[in-house]
Amino acid sequence: MSFKFVAVIAGMVCASTTALSGTASAATQFPSGNGDGIRVDWSGQWVNVHRLEDITLQLCDATPADKNQATAVLQGYVNGKIRVAPSVFRVPIGDKACYEWRNVFLTYFQDGETLAYARVQIYGSQAPTQSWFTRWVINPFWGA
Repeated sequence: MSFKFVAVIAGMVCASTTALSGTASAATQFPSGNGDGIRVDWSGQWVNVHRLEDITLQLCDATPADKNQATAVLQGYVNGKIRVAPSVFRVPIGDKACYEWRNVFLTYFQDGETLAYARVQIYGSQAPTQSWFTRWVINPFWGA
């Protein structure tokens, strides 16, 4: 029997900032994404062919008072298929414009399958079919 595991664990929610710092400063800054007043900045560190860790994700909503919450999910590209991680990141309605999550990780493993790429999908909660993406980030351990 094979075992599939896709996981994301979010660290604590931090105060609004404009630049990624702390543990993320030792990680690689990845391409940002934006659309419809929503912006995501993220960084992380690939540790092997199955895992991206020390992810810091900052999600900003240009209009946090409206009901269309800025939403983000991590995605992995695994053996030709896009896999969506189960954790959903949202800027609460009426709260500050930016939220940051630290110490997040994305992992996938099953009988020789690998996490080749990762990206972030962003969208508004009221129109989830209209979404934007960061560029794919290649796992340097993939194919090595």
